[in-house]
Amino acid sequence: MILTFSNKKGGVGKSSLCVALANYWAAQDIPVRIIDVDPQQSLFYAREEDLKKYSESPKYDVLKFDLFNQANKLPEYIRTLKNSGFHVLFDVPGGADSDVFMNIILFSDYVIVPFQYEAFSIDTTGRYGRALKMLEEAFPKLHRTVIYVPNMVDTRIGRASDRKAWDEWDNNIESVGGIKSPRIPLRACLQRRNTLFLTPGEMACVSPCFDYLTKMIFQSNQMK
Repeated sequence: MILTFSNKKGGVGKSSLCVALANYWAAQDIPVRIIDVDPQQSLFYAREEDLKKYSESPKYDVLKFDLFNQANKLPEYIRTLKNSGFHVLFDVPGGADSDVFMNIILFSDYVIVPFQYEAFSIDTTGRYGRALKMLEEAFPKLHRTVIYVPNMVDTRIGRASDRKAWDEWDNNIESVGGIKSPRIPLRACLQRRNTLFLTPGEMACVSPCFDYLTKMIFQSNQMK
């Protein structure tokens, strides 16, 4: 199974959520691995640094794939991953709009789209959602489920007009062919990303969302 964390808007927490979900699943002995396709390979190098800092043994791999120099190998690589027995999480950089990145989206089983309750983030995410819906219409046999994750949510901020806009976006997610997960709150502990484990504080923050994602993904796969 292929899950891709993606949004045209940068800074919405794609990499952090990708790592957190990998840690969450690994703690439940769900076979998972991360493929870092960001040109900066930040997660791949973060794993190297974490292994130096912690005595914890890794429960999953963080691998890198150079899309721009190995684009011709991507279709076969994805086929291999789908048959690997692992649940593979792709971390795609923000602003990615090349055909190479969209090929990952095309062959994904799930696309996880983190966003923030902020006007520019909602606008960009909405346009990205419409692009994903067009992709679905253009390639109906290659179906994927798109899940929008409200991330870094601070309920203490926002005027009444802001909250109205947030509610309108939540209600419009279905119109772009997506599903909204429970919110992940803004907490300092979630800003300190590591690729080996979740702290108890992090676990408490992400569990409502990740419990939902896990049940939905694995129950829907059992029904196929």
